[in-house]
Amino acid sequence: MLNNLLHNPAVLNIVKKFSSGEPKKNFVKYFIVLGAFNIFLCGFITQQSLYSKYNWKDGKDKEFDIKPGENFSEIVKDLKDKDIIPSAFVLKVIGKLTGKDEKIISRRYIFKNGMTNLDVLNIITDASLSQSIKFTVNEGLTIKQIGKYAEKYLGLSRNKFVEETKNDSLISLLGLKDSVKSLEGFLYPDTYDVPLDITEKGLVKILFNEFRKRVFNNAEIMDSINAKKMDFYEVMKMASIVEGETRKEDEKPRIAGVYYNRIRKNMKLEADPTVQYALPEFKKRLTYDDLHVKSPYNTYIIKGLPPGPINNPSISSIKAAINPEKHNYIFFVATGEGGHTFTENYADHLKAVDVYRKKMAEQKK
Repeated sequence: MLNNLLHNPAVLNIVKKFSSGEPKKNFVKYFIVLGAFNIFLCGFITQQSLYSKYNWKDGKDKEFDIKPGENFSEIVKDLKDKDIIPSAFVLKVIGKLTGKDEKIISRRYIFKNGMTNLDVLNIITDASLSQSIKFTVNEGLTIKQIGKYAEKYLGLSRNKFVEETKNDSLISLLGLKDSVKSLEGFLYPDTYDVPLDITEKGLVKILFNEFRKRVFNNAEIMDSINAKKMDFYEVMKMASIVEGETRKEDEKPRIAGVYYNRIRKNMKLEADPTVQYALPEFKKRLTYDDLHVKSPYNTYIIKGLPPGPINNPSISSIKAAINPEKHNYIFFVATGEGGHTFTENYADHLKAVDVYRKKMAEQKK
């Protein structure tokens, strides 16, 4: 539409008329016309920017989270990246002109197809809407890692969150041993809608109550544990190690079987995830020195399971710990393709390790 306006014969004729003849005589007239045209053009652009509807290709509603602490420029960029608005620049200008860039409310939004820039701006500054935000706890995260994300996305204190997981009144609800000092292993991984005014204690309660509902009060899981005369806390320790080793569902029972075999043979578990948990900061690739870090969680130096779970595992890992695959494997090593090679003796294990190292070397070339 703007392109048509700029190429309109009437507009071009005016410009041509006042740009011909003697420059000195026409300068004032030209300046007046140009100023009027600019005012008209700015008004036209503003109207189009405010009220033009933007239709998405798929036509579906879109969810959008504004996190505490995000500034207006970051939010607008994110809106553009998610194809919710056609122009980040326009919305920034409108926000500045209206003063609404300082009135953004953090929460989860649902945007409808065909909204205007003004619609979007009005919605993200409307305090009357119910305030909540999505918060995802991925499978296998530790309490410290959850606290880090709670700080980043919910504006909470990671240290206070960690302290709240040591709440004796919550721990006692598990009915476990007195040696249990925190809720590590008992915060359920899922995506939650949490209030924006959530506190550290409130978030811990939400995650813990979901665990109680989905695991502790799950008849199938608890009946299986009781029928096999297994210790629930020991199951959660094993489940967390399995979770730390793989995301492949079909491998989880096999890996659990390896560790149970090693326990029966009085072998150290030598599970890398326990070393990663023992270190001050998570490291994806461990060094030889890391394997000797002094910690009751380091299964390279202690026998049996660690004192507690090393992360918050998924249901599938818990079930794998309850129902391990029966086999004679006592070793496994990564294939370099997302899975693992399982072996029954050390000689075959070394061969598998050599294959893995060669593959890694080839990938680096």
